[in-house]
Amino acid sequence: MILPFQNYIDNKDVEQQRSDAEQARFLMDKARRRLQYITQKAVDESNADFIFEDAYDCMREASHAIMALRGYKPLSHEPLVAFLRDEEALDQRIVERFDSFRKLRNKSVYAAKKFGATIAKDSIAFAEELLSILQSRIK
Repeated sequence: MILPFQNYIDNKDVEQQRSDAEQARFLMDKARRRLQYITQKAVDESNADFIFEDAYDCMREASHAIMALRGYKPLSHEPLVAFLRDEEALDQRIVERFDSFRKLRNKSVYAAKKFGATIAKDSIAFAEELLSILQSRIK
């Protein structure tokens, strides 16, 4: 369960810092370039895990970018979700989708769960949507 964003600050899972527009631009650019790279690949069962993890990294980098702009540095993945929900007030559907991909990514990395091409393609589509939303908030 994702706690309120303030809990992550209080528990030192988020560091407060000065707004860092340069870091935000770098992270958003990296997310866009990574997304461009993976969208050029034909997704199949042999590369779906890699594509999925890269799509999640796009989401994470874009979320981290907006946090850097607002003066925060997350030290784990849960605060990203809480920040988008509580501080950026994103639509609940968007936040829930991001959190579901976070959970799937944890299963992929820590439980050696394999995901197929359908999930990889869904993650790319969602990464495109999330980057578009977050990019519009940075400008």
